[in-house]
Amino acid sequence: MKQMFKTKIAHMLENGDKLELEAFVEATSHDDAFGQAKDRLKSVVSELAGIADIEIDKSKVELGAHKH
Repeated sequence: MKQMFKTKIAHMLENGDKLELEAFVEATSHDDAFGQAKDRLKSVVSELAGIADIEIDKSKVELGAHKH
């Protein structure tokens, strides 16, 4: 039986930067939801790679922040 899952996955880069995706998916299990979220992240990255100017809908910029 499929259920709605809210997924949040992130890819961490070697320099400490993070690319994060939050997605709602209809899936049969946690593993299925995770797999769908990974596929969506790949698709989003591919789509954004082909765009000259990425539109940003939300931002957060902090002064004096420290890496953990």
